Amino acid sequence: MLDRVISLFGVLFVLILFAVCGAVFIGMISQWYALQSEAQFVAAGMSRYGGYTTDIDAQLKNFMSQMKMDRAKAQVKVSAPGAPVPWGTVVTCEITYPFRFAAGKFFPPFEVPVTGKGTSVSAYIPGTMSGLTYTSP
Repeated sequence: MLDRVISLFGVLFVLILFAVCGAVFIGMISQWYALQSEAQFVAAGMSRYGGYTTDIDAQLKNFMSQMKMDRAKAQVKVSAPGAPVPWGTVVTCEITYPFRFAAGKFFPPFEVPVTGKGTSVSAYIPGTMSGLTYTSP
């Protein structure tokens, strides 16, 4: 009889541990998917304008605020900062953000960097657009 009580608590512990780990994993995958989508969106904007503009930077800040991410913790690397690149040049964007693993007060929290990457080809022809301000992230 005692062995059934002990095994019941053991099974419950394993099931709860599995559920907590699954929830944390799903949270990390959803954050990676959001970063991947945003990096591709930034790369598509860079292909349209030939580089990283203030409009793209404002959109990235808006994304970070909507996702409740701290912009200061994010590392953004772009292949065309500060100046336009001509038509046919590959432009890339890489956004890295630390994902915090925590399960209440049971385990000490730690962070794992999650990276989203986007790639596109510049369709910018010099002299066709005016009023653009290029910046760097």
